[in-house]
Amino acid sequence: MHNGEHGHSAGQYAAEGLATHADVARDVLGRYQEITPRYRGWLMALGVLFILGIVGVVLRMLDGFDKGANWGYFTATLSFILSTFMAMPIISAGLRLTKANWRRSFTRVVENMAITGVLVTLMVPVALAALPPLTGRLNIWFDFPLGAPGVWDFIAYGTLALTGLGLLWVQAMPDLAAARDHLPGSSARMGIVRWLAAGWVGSVRQWRVQRQAGLALGAVYLLMYPLVQTLMVADFHLGLLPGSKDAIFPATQVVYALQSGIGITMLTMFIMRRMGGYTEYFTVEQFWALSKPMLALAMLWFYFWWASFISFWYGREPRDVATLQYLFLGSWMIPFFTSLILNFLGPLVALIWNPVRRSVWGPTIVGTSIVLGALINQIRLMVSAAAVPDHTQHVLDPIPAAQWPGALDLLIVVGGISGCVLAFMLVSKIIPPVSIYEVAEGLRLVKVRRFLGRTVRVIAKSH
Repeated sequence: MHNGEHGHSAGQYAAEGLATHADVARDVLGRYQEITPRYRGWLMALGVLFILGIVGVVLRMLDGFDKGANWGYFTATLSFILSTFMAMPIISAGLRLTKANWRRSFTRVVENMAITGVLVTLMVPVALAALPPLTGRLNIWFDFPLGAPGVWDFIAYGTLALTGLGLLWVQAMPDLAAARDHLPGSSARMGIVRWLAAGWVGSVRQWRVQRQAGLALGAVYLLMYPLVQTLMVADFHLGLLPGSKDAIFPATQVVYALQSGIGITMLTMFIMRRMGGYTEYFTVEQFWALSKPMLALAMLWFYFWWASFISFWYGREPRDVATLQYLFLGSWMIPFFTSLILNFLGPLVALIWNPVRRSVWGPTIVGTSIVLGALINQIRLMVSAAAVPDHTQHVLDPIPAAQWPGALDLLIVVGGISGCVLAFMLVSKIIPPVSIYEVAEGLRLVKVRRFLGRTVRVIAKSH
């Protein structure tokens, strides 16, 4: 049921405390079933950009893998996707484990982003092919004989992707069954939905298994993600940068990713609210609640960076001075300070004000700033490491200049990001982008009462 049609929308029912599961199902499935010309236009535009990105990668492959500097922006794109789109399922897993009631309307949005794990898994072998040999340079593998790093990296990234897809499938199964019973005809889309629904009928046993499997897969995703980020920074940054000694950088990268994951969740909710008609599901409550951890992570961003920076600043050995000059105060100074403003100073100054946090526009602007800063920061980290001409040095000498993107680099970056958005839009027409059963379950836990002359919501504790 759409806003302004057939009486009340689900959101209006919720405001009056009268919403039912059927109201939510009609509202969400009505939007889910509809494929508008604007939607097709966005698919076409994103598809063209994605194909151009693939062309850029193919042209890079024709030049070979011997010159690692050519692949810096490809690796940065991979790291950015891992640190944003693939960080989003962590939000769902974490909030579900903590039983946060306000997360119900957007958990499916972040779970649907797990589809980007397919693209990441396809990109990893290409990035690994551009890595220089382990011999003579820093690495975490210590001459490990069984296919390191390629085999183990691929297994780790693939496991994370499969876990994310499993989490998405398990959590979406009740809504897939609802879509199966709602969609008319026998189209290809209907066949995919019916196959994914896997005979779900909503028995007590099915609900019990679904709930436990979802919690287990979410926990596995939470445990796998730091491991994959550790491999990412160890193989594509720390292991390629002479003189690097940042022992906490894997943890720093996870903090960066959590902040970026929340930022891109804000941006996604805002776009779906404005362009998809999901105004009643992504309200001030969701933006306000997510802005609080976003503020905390902005301060943690600075704390973790500072904890690493002072090791180089006070060490003052030749390798420390070279690293400072290269990453922070010389070649890559402009990208670093841009990221510092976009990821720390801007969010801190904006989000300390409650009127900014308690709005839709404020957190969205801050989230957009964080995502842009994350892209710039990942380019600084990954491209700077790939551009080093001799990875076997103990001291970076001479200090290379910053490597700015060329036409192929821009195609690869834009194409990779477009591919992720395209995958999300496609999967959202297979799996409803709002969790019907979770929103309906949340409505059953809410009663509207009068208290001290005001209307308040009383929320029961969920299981």
